[in-house]
Amino acid sequence: MTNAAKPGRASADSGPQGERASGRELSLLALCHLESYPRDEHATALSLLWSSPPRGDDDERSGLFAGLVRDRTVRNRADTLLRGLLARWSEVDAVIAETSVRWRLERMAQVDRNVLRLAAFELSERPDTPRPVVLAEAVRLARRYGSERSPGFVNGVAEALARRLRPTDGTAAGATGDG
Repeated sequence: MTNAAKPGRASADSGPQGERASGRELSLLALCHLESYPRDEHATALSLLWSSPPRGDDDERSGLFAGLVRDRTVRNRADTLLRGLLARWSEVDAVIAETSVRWRLERMAQVDRNVLRLAAFELSERPDTPRPVVLAEAVRLARRYGSERSPGFVNGVAEALARRLRPTDGTAAGATGDG
């Protein structure tokens, strides 16, 4: 992960929009961690992660992670997103695999794969989050945590996922907020 904690871009944002963005960020970091466990242990590993997060004194990334976990609102948003994704893991991976015909899931970079999982889940299961927000957040996370090529790759696959999963925005007329 190349851009783990750029100054001025930390998730110390305030208000509901910042909490949602921080929740997605924490979700991504947790997903990358969960991949080191067998799938049938993901829910238990997530519970352990919330109850015993890194102290934050090892490196910048663990410090950022620890700070996000300590924020109860952010952690709750991440937990809700992750529990939903864990319940639909196979379906989410299948739709990414069907959409990204040139890249098998296991060949994708870990950050890219997990950003796409979050985007696919939000596009399919969170109609309250506007499509442009899901896409912008996916690119933001890829830019922050992925490689130099991640933003373009994630943008292309996320756009294809959006066309497939939510051809129109799908939010109620007049809805506001960023989900």
